[in-house]
Amino acid sequence: MERTLLLVDDEPNNLKALRRLLHNDGYRILTAGSGREGLALLEDHNVNVIISDQRMPHMTGVEFLSKVKDLYPQTVRIVLSAYSDFSVFTDAINHGSIYKYFTKPWDDKLMRINIQEAFQHSELSWKNNQLTRVFESTLEGIMITNTKSIILAINPAFTRITGYTADEAIGRTPKILHSGRQNKVFYADMWQTLLNTGHWQGELWNRRKNGEVYPEWLAITAIHDDNGKVNEYAALFSDITEQKRNEEQLAHQACHDILTDLPNRLLFDDRLSMALAHAQRNNSMLAVIFLDLDRFKNINDSLGHSVGDRVLQSVAGRLTRNIRQEDTAARMGGGEFTILLPHIPHADNAAELAEKILGAIEQPLYLDDHELFVTASIGISVYPGDAGQAESLMKNADTAMYRAKERGGNNYQFYTPAMNTRALERLTLENSLRHALKRNQFLLYYQPQIHLGTGQIVGVEALLRWRTEEGELISPAEFIPLLEETGLIIPVGAWVLQQACMQNSAWQAAGLPPLRIAVNLSARQFGQQDLVSHVLNCLEKSGLEAGYLELEITESIMMDAVDGKLEVLKALRHAGLQLAVDDFGTGYSSLSYLKRLPVDTIKIDQCFIRNAAHDPEDAAIVKAIITLAHDLKRRVIAEGVETREQLSLLHTLGCDEIQGYLFSRPLAAEALPAWLEQQRLDPHISIRRKAQG
Repeated sequence: MERTLLLVDDEPNNLKALRRLLHNDGYRILTAGSGREGLALLEDHNVNVIISDQRMPHMTGVEFLSKVKDLYPQTVRIVLSAYSDFSVFTDAINHGSIYKYFTKPWDDKLMRINIQEAFQHSELSWKNNQLTRVFESTLEGIMITNTKSIILAINPAFTRITGYTADEAIGRTPKILHSGRQNKVFYADMWQTLLNTGHWQGELWNRRKNGEVYPEWLAITAIHDDNGKVNEYAALFSDITEQKRNEEQLAHQACHDILTDLPNRLLFDDRLSMALAHAQRNNSMLAVIFLDLDRFKNINDSLGHSVGDRVLQSVAGRLTRNIRQEDTAARMGGGEFTILLPHIPHADNAAELAEKILGAIEQPLYLDDHELFVTASIGISVYPGDAGQAESLMKNADTAMYRAKERGGNNYQFYTPAMNTRALERLTLENSLRHALKRNQFLLYYQPQIHLGTGQIVGVEALLRWRTEEGELISPAEFIPLLEETGLIIPVGAWVLQQACMQNSAWQAAGLPPLRIAVNLSARQFGQQDLVSHVLNCLEKSGLEAGYLELEITESIMMDAVDGKLEVLKALRHAGLQLAVDDFGTGYSSLSYLKRLPVDTIKIDQCFIRNAAHDPEDAAIVKAIITLAHDLKRRVIAEGVETREQLSLLHTLGCDEIQGYLFSRPLAAEALPAWLEQQRLDPHISIRRKAQG
């Protein structure tokens, strides 16, 4: 710190003499010839010590220093006088205007000693002032006690944190803050550490004046006197309520799913491990339930992730409302949830809960303008029967869940060892499927569609087949769901569309009669942003006219279109394509949507055709669909026609077109021309002859 000295005297010789005396003492010396000049210098300079002559014109030294005291109270003020008017100085000292006075002539040695002492006094005053400012302004609470724990002083932060004012705290002990959360052993250990080391720090809980308990971080230090004996203790503490809250929030987020606030995989695994250890010690039973929402990806793809998130939150709420307090429901990700059922008496308890959950989930969901019906597939694995380790229990429950999906969803299945074999086969199949497209293992077969009135073939449906490297032909029922689940349906679906268009164009170029070719469109394909441009690009590349391509969509896609993507269908229809609703009658709310869709054809699902000739109810459904379609100016195709009785009924009911094994199984592309020629030459292929047998 720089030491600055201001000398004020109207006698230049006195100023010069003092400068000569002090110039080697390291001071920065300023001089002024009057009190006014001195005040002007003080405005621009930080001065520690002032020596002023008493006898000066216009303003005496005492008058000058009195003004300095009011303006700059931290300066050390000394007056210098040639005569002994002690009463003036005594009064000024008593009022605090001056620190001390010197007489003329002065003793050089004594003058230097007194000035050095004045600077020491200034620096000590500055340090005390800084300490006071820190004490008063720090955000941490400060409490000074004596060795008997009597509070001697507190700072404003102490009052702000605890609520106790200085009048309420000073003279009492820190016991006024005790919350009761720490026992006597805690405080005994604290004092022992403090006595042994002279300091202690740690976390504890105290109580505010209003009764609120709060966490604080406390540091206590012993203060020693000049003889090294402890005479006081200083406690510095901070309120860590917000820090604790943030730590708890971070800990919660680390173990919970952000969207649903259910436990996540980390917390679920931990609870499963503890439950297993308890079950092993007590020879008790527990169950793990693995739940996956059926077709949840369709909700995200068609209605958007915001609606999907709200569905997940709703499902999470339904799970927590239907499980016991000791059970744990967790979200694994996507539409997957797990439930831990510790210490259950019997496996039937898990089945009862699964039925209860399935019933709760399938209740309608009303989100904005949407009425959604959600179902789930559930797999159950039980300890100790199915597995003894957490990982195996989870894997087995997952395997059982896939078995439930294979059975159509909206059901539960227990794990059985045979499922492991099935799971391995499925994994192998999936790995092979991922390479099938680039290895050219996919091929298309074509099933003819016959006009009932003329008996002529009017179209074909393109059907995907997969022949593995070993030459095995895999059933579409096995690999189509895998294509959907893995997302491979997008590139494979694009290949099917392009291949079908090119094949139809090639047939026409070879002289075959123009035929309509029908291609199935998956929900994932329909959800693509560039679907219309992709379809038109396929037509352009193949040279096929739009009128000879028909896209088949399912009822679920149809309803999604009405809810938000109707313009996509309109754009396709406007481009000249034909549109068909596939598997009609298997969904719900179909009739209310049908009139709004720009479709040309309705395909009756084969589940109604199969028994229509012998089941009056199925026959009535088929008749109703045909009548409805004709009233709406739509064409009707019946799928899965395999018997003459079915054909005869459809002919009687006025169905427009049919396809099925009665006329032809799906044919390879190279076999279709020969089949067409055979039909043209064989007079027994007419519809009437088929119907009459």
